[in-house]
Amino acid sequence: MDENLQTQIGGNEQPVETPTTPEAEVTAQDQPKERLYSKAEVQDLMRRRVERSHNAFFKRYGVENLKGLDELMNKSKQFSDMETEYGAIQLRNSELARENAFLKNNINPDKYEDIITHFKGAGIDFSEEQLLEALKTHPEWLKQIEQKPTNTTTITKLGSEAHQPDAPSDLERASKLLGVKF
Repeated sequence: MDENLQTQIGGNEQPVETPTTPEAEVTAQDQPKERLYSKAEVQDLMRRRVERSHNAFFKRYGVENLKGLDELMNKSKQFSDMETEYGAIQLRNSELARENAFLKNNINPDKYEDIITHFKGAGIDFSEEQLLEALKTHPEWLKQIEQKPTNTTTITKLGSEAHQPDAPSDLERASKLLGVKF
């Protein structure tokens, strides 16, 4: 073995003698020697490997560097916030649509919760069309219209009322008491 290689591998060990048969010499010559890398070369290889990895990561998400990745994450957070707000708006919209359907169809306000519970229990999404269908079997949900009795009589006075003269004003009363005309 090469003395230099042996020093790098293990130190001052005695070289191992190999058989000197012609076949052994041919196989030893055919095998290439392993290349040894210096510390600087290994660091350079690792640096390039990390750069390739980072570049592949950045390319995957369509950014050039960590700053671009941070911007992308901030946009993602904004979209998440918008999605939450959108969900709240949708919920409010469905509540208003339900209330509008109740008002349009003359539903008794005391029955609102009963109707909502009915639809949830039946597993039906609320819509005005579904409400109209349900009203066929639940007329008690409607406001009851108070009907006036048909046989009502009203009493009115006939004739004229006696006309009473207007009460004297304070000035007239004062002039009468004092005997002076104002």
